[in-house]
Amino acid sequence: MRARAVIVLLVILILGSYNWNYGQDSNKVYYKVFMEKSNQYGTFPIKIDEGIFKEGEGFVIPESVLPSFPYNFTMFQELYDALVGGYFSIDHGALDKDIILKLYISNLDSETGKYKPEGEDSDTLFAYFEIRIWELPDSTYSPDDVSALPDSSFYSEDMSYYFNENKFARLVLPKSDKFMSFLDTIGIARDDSLSFAFLQYEDWDSSSVKTHDWNGTGIEIIDGQDSITFKAIHLSKVGGGRGRIHKDRETNDPVGILGNSTIPDDFKLEQNYPNPFNPETKIRYSIPNSVSPNNNFVKLDVYNVLGEKIKTLINENQRAGHYEVLFDASELASGIYIYSLQSNNMILTRKMIVLK
Repeated sequence: MRARAVIVLLVILILGSYNWNYGQDSNKVYYKVFMEKSNQYGTFPIKIDEGIFKEGEGFVIPESVLPSFPYNFTMFQELYDALVGGYFSIDHGALDKDIILKLYISNLDSETGKYKPEGEDSDTLFAYFEIRIWELPDSTYSPDDVSALPDSSFYSEDMSYYFNENKFARLVLPKSDKFMSFLDTIGIARDDSLSFAFLQYEDWDSSSVKTHDWNGTGIEIIDGQDSITFKAIHLSKVGGGRGRIHKDRETNDPVGILGNSTIPDDFKLEQNYPNPFNPETKIRYSIPNSVSPNNNFVKLDVYNVLGEKIKTLINENQRAGHYEVLFDASELASGIYIYSLQSNNMILTRKMIVLK
């Protein structure tokens, strides 16, 4: 009887320690990482890395010395080094089949060694990826050698590959010294907010030029102290640039990257969104350079209807530009509150409603 109890206990311990998220039923991702540049003669890629991982896992963008032959990529070394250490992963349960994933670091400008500006406002980019995915037609097909994977369109390529519901792909780029140095090189200030977005092609203009803009739908951004992260419900063409993705308040349509790419002309305080809210809302405001582009003392305070200060959200010098603040009202009761923005002897106020 004691022996049987011991066996049952061992089985429970083994099952309890087994990580079901990473079981053998996980689909595989056969991946390759390329850099890709274009000139008048066509597109030229070089392979940087390749491998296999299971969903629930990922791969790290490795260190690499870019070649000068047969295609010269040496002018992009600083750009590439800024991405080294980035971790790309796909949630367990995101896939229905094994897939081939090819990540191209592309949109490269040989003259500057940077990314070509993209989007409606020619946004400056710190990252640009074209992610191409093929679903393997036979889930039992499992090549031993990743280099043997076909490069042709033998498989059906999905240019906007959606994952299963509530599952995501994630990319975490550490804010390393080389990453921050590259931001300096391309003119993105270290205190600017950073964001990722899909590059969405929209229409052709009268000159038969394809127009396009950024689309933030389906991407969640975490701009932290030590890293910038995006998690996406699908993959296609993804750019990283200055600012945050926002939507038009009335139509809810994505309208681009809100950031410091243009210096605002007016002192402006926007209506918080959402409103009413519980418990969080976002407050956006703009600081012009009418006094100083680099030294504007800014205060953003929240008051109750009696005029009593509840919280100070901003109390510091800020550069001219566009800003966004997240306000958490978890500790406040339902009701009407006032938020006030003050800078260079100018004051703006708006009302917001906490509804619990």
